Amino acid sequence: MIKKVLILVSILVIIIAGALVYFKKQTGKKSIQPKQSTQSTQELRIQRDILAIRKFAESSDLAVQYDSDSKSSYDEKISVGIYFAGADQYEVDSRDGRIIQFGTRSLPVGSENEKIVDNSSKYTSKELEGMAREFIAKKAPNVNLETLNLSYDNKGANYFFKWEDRTSKTSEGYPFIQVGFSQGGTLLNYINAL
Repeated sequence: MIKKVLILVSILVIIIAGALVYFKKQTGKKSIQPKQSTQSTQELRIQRDILAIRKFAESSDLAVQYDSDSKSSYDEKISVGIYFAGADQYEVDSRDGRIIQFGTRSLPVGSENEKIVDNSSKYTSKELEGMAREFIAKKAPNVNLETLNLSYDNKGANYFFKWEDRTSKTSEGYPFIQVGFSQGGTLLNYINAL
């Protein structure tokens, strides 16, 4: 009789232990449902754009603030994000994170974020053109300036070098890429509307 009780108790212990293991596995199982995205598409785009701006500015800790969505100043068919970083404004292509425009934003005179521009006569127009070419080679390496038409304009101590693609035309004019520098070498603007 004792032998039968021991067998019965052993079977009960095995059943209880099996039930405990089964229950623990069931409550500890992770859901196999598809993961819900915790970030919206817009939030992911903004993060991508901020990384692109930091890379463009060569400053991994640059404080960048999203401002709004808009249409590109250079092609109304392109949606862009507008961002601020200190005294600068960026227009970033919403489709791929490409910097379309960089330049000084409008700020009140005397603002703490006001951009300091070196207007000394440090560089000649030829040297500034070389700097513009180097800048484009670095920031837009797929652009072949030799196939584009160069024009430049100076406004006082500021020089703007613009290369146009005269083989095509948009409602806004010829597609172009432009870089502006002060005579002292301060980067004033960059536009890639190609």
